[in-house]
Amino acid sequence: MRLTMSILFLTIFAGIVNAQQKFTEFHAGALFPTDAKTGFIGGLSFGRMLDENIGWGAEVDVYRRTYTKEEEVAQNTGQVNETVVVTEIENATTMIPVLFKIAYLTQAGPGFDLRISVAGGYEFMWNSENNYLINKEKSRFYSGWTWQVGAGISLPISRTADFFGELNYHGGSPSRDEKRIDGLPVRTEVDMSGMMLRLGLRLYTFGF
Repeated sequence: MRLTMSILFLTIFAGIVNAQQKFTEFHAGALFPTDAKTGFIGGLSFGRMLDENIGWGAEVDVYRRTYTKEEEVAQNTGQVNETVVVTEIENATTMIPVLFKIAYLTQAGPGFDLRISVAGGYEFMWNSENNYLINKEKSRFYSGWTWQVGAGISLPISRTADFFGELNYHGGSPSRDEKRIDGLPVRTEVDMSGMMLRLGLRLYTFGF
């Protein structure tokens, strides 16, 4: 009897899981962090809808900001005008947040849906700098917990795809351990909290 009930339960559970609608999202936009320059952020989310309103999944994003300081040192005039430019400083910051996400979708009006999401996870950040003026190169690695909340509008463009725009708030201050000062632990933080604007495409044809 117990074996029969177990088989029945597993069969029903498998049916529920298989009935969950898979989805994958592609999104891109801009992040406006507190302690860094505005930069590009893009990535993807993938997961399943538990029903027509609630979904869960994972999200991986990449924030990228580069800076190059150049100086014009000469101009050559002739058949073709040339400008000689030297690079003095190159700086690059890359951050990768990895998030677990829960989303709520509901119809807000004719032809569009309201999207609300919350997410939490961990982020990794690298900052590298080449100063050619003093021939110095350095790289720093930071990491820490992160979270995100957001809301937006979703527009169905077909039976299996939605186009969406959203405004999010990204919270997080990745840090790195430094040498002790007077025997006390020291860490350096970078406040990457800030607003995020992005557009995206959700496909219901594949996911996990």
